[in-house]
Amino acid sequence: MKIRPDTSFQQNRQNHLDEIKLQAALNELFKNVSEQIPADKMSWIQFHFDLKMLEIIAQSSYMGGEETGFIYNTPEALMRFFNSADLPEIHMINQPEMDPFGKELSRRANLFDWSSLIIFFKNNKGNTYGCVIITVDQKERYTAEYARLFISFKPRLKRILDDIIADKQNKIPAPAQKEPVKDKNEFFRQVTRRLCGNLDLQTGVYQCLQYLSRFMPADALFVRQLEPEFQSERVLAESYGFFHQHTGTLIPWPPVNRDPSDRGRLPGIRIINRPEESSVMKLYTPIFGNDICCISMPLIDKETVIGFAIVGLEGRDRYREGHMALFSLLHDPFVMALSNNIKHRETIRLKNIIEEKRKNLKKALNFSAPDTIIGDSFGLKGVIQKARLVAGQDSPVLLSGETGSGKELIANYIHRKSPRKDGPFIKVNCGAIPDTLLDSELFGHEKGAFTGAGSRKMGRFERADGGTIFLDEIGELPLQAQVRLLQVLQNKTIERVGGTETIPVDVRVIAATHRNLEEMVASGLFREDLWFRLDVFPIRIPPLRSRKMDIPALVDYFIEKKSVELGLHTRPRLSSDAMDRLIAYEWPGNVRELENVIERELILYKGETLTFHNSNPRQKDAGRTDYVVEEDVILPLDEVFTIYVKQVLHLCDGKINGPDGAAAKLKVNPSTLRSRMKKMKISYGMNSK
Repeated sequence: MKIRPDTSFQQNRQNHLDEIKLQAALNELFKNVSEQIPADKMSWIQFHFDLKMLEIIAQSSYMGGEETGFIYNTPEALMRFFNSADLPEIHMINQPEMDPFGKELSRRANLFDWSSLIIFFKNNKGNTYGCVIITVDQKERYTAEYARLFISFKPRLKRILDDIIADKQNKIPAPAQKEPVKDKNEFFRQVTRRLCGNLDLQTGVYQCLQYLSRFMPADALFVRQLEPEFQSERVLAESYGFFHQHTGTLIPWPPVNRDPSDRGRLPGIRIINRPEESSVMKLYTPIFGNDICCISMPLIDKETVIGFAIVGLEGRDRYREGHMALFSLLHDPFVMALSNNIKHRETIRLKNIIEEKRKNLKKALNFSAPDTIIGDSFGLKGVIQKARLVAGQDSPVLLSGETGSGKELIANYIHRKSPRKDGPFIKVNCGAIPDTLLDSELFGHEKGAFTGAGSRKMGRFERADGGTIFLDEIGELPLQAQVRLLQVLQNKTIERVGGTETIPVDVRVIAATHRNLEEMVASGLFREDLWFRLDVFPIRIPPLRSRKMDIPALVDYFIEKKSVELGLHTRPRLSSDAMDRLIAYEWPGNVRELENVIERELILYKGETLTFHNSNPRQKDAGRTDYVVEEDVILPLDEVFTIYVKQVLHLCDGKINGPDGAAAKLKVNPSTLRSRMKKMKISYGMNSK
């Protein structure tokens, strides 16, 4: 039977009202729970044991809540765990790697630092049919008291779970299937309302993915802005069904066909069912693995590609032409959302600059989260994984790497991720302290211990008690100081200079060096026992030249940071070949050199694009000759002056005054030059040669 338009309108209106009521209930319940229990996201899950699948049928977080359709294949052993007779009413996960569900979720999400509480629901026959799970960032976040509080919400949680399951059975004939799109106009309107109804693009993408998951296979959604000057795509928003390791700020284009907008025609929407068949997807396999597929849609505004919207999920060969046709309907809402976000970010940037100037602060704006390290998804991924593993321990860490590669940054990261994060982080540059003051600086001194010791002073180890001490350039310590340091590490006690009291210190030691300590041990310059004590968990930080994929993101960060420091109201842009020039360079000074080069280029900035021609690192001007002084031909300074001035006069045809005269070339006053010439008995005019 055909439905008349007015009847269809009434049905859509009723469905919309029902969705609004459900969203309100989900949001209110999440608000009530999160006020008493740490929670980032709450998910309602239905189990399909015969299909070996679980389905997230609703979600709620601070960004909103609604009915969803995230479907995941689940290992048989895990399904048996969910349906076991001795399954507890509530299940707590504080160490994901030690829990069967936590281990599987962490493996698939590539994320291990989280905690969870799960309430299971069983039917009259004692079979588990669903659960509600709350998750929160970081391990060890939940206690028995939190579990007790969560149980008190069980009746309300069950009511929503049962209502949604019943609603899905009415909409969808078969379990774990997608809803049909009965009205494409209504589908378009609902997506647009969610995607463009928020200034925060992340919230819009989150809500959009929730809605999309009901109608097509989807457990990830990304919006990326094209950044041709950085030869990268900027990740503006990403959302996942459960959660996942984030991909990073800038994703560099692959070496081949880097710029999609440079092709002869505008790129079109396409299905990528096998990552190895796409050069772009190869960049993401270190993060997501090879068992993924996606639909990539270029966002085109006024005949220009400004970004991409990408929907993806686990598994290969999952997408069909019908899915692509449905996703392509959403091109215009995505373009609108991305354009609004670009304008909004620029407004926020200018507002922040004004605020910084008003407060007269010369600190860089940092758009990354405090625990974010640029390169953690690419060039520094292995380093961060090791740092995360050792952060929870008290074992000494030895960081090695070239000067300027970021050793202090990694040391800070380990401290912030450790149980000592609320304690002090004390840095000691072992190469910058004179030998005579080393004991006093490290261990402190008593009043009168030596000339000038007018009062008691706490040393760096004592100040680091309960926290972390970072011994930078440990290879520069003299041998005598190495002996005293070894005693502190072994006994965990110190004595102040001039004192007799033994003071216990609870300190975690992180050491760093750019030198090869093993070779120094062999040469007798570094104590072998101290090296063994420090080298419990070594981490090698790669130089910038071996992780050039991080350069676009680093350049972007330093331009933003230094622009604010230098008071530039308009953020400078890169020339078309600037990024190629920066990537081609080997960066012997590593990230520190890159930062200095960018600051120098911004100081020279005159309103044009940044080319890095004038500040190209360690590149000499064309045609310039370096002066080399040989020991057996050193000349008196007056003679050098006479020879040089005569050569300049010859080039200027003996002329001193005027813009083409020798005085202008030498940047001195003409009368001053004449006076010096007279003193040196240099003749005027053409005879000066």
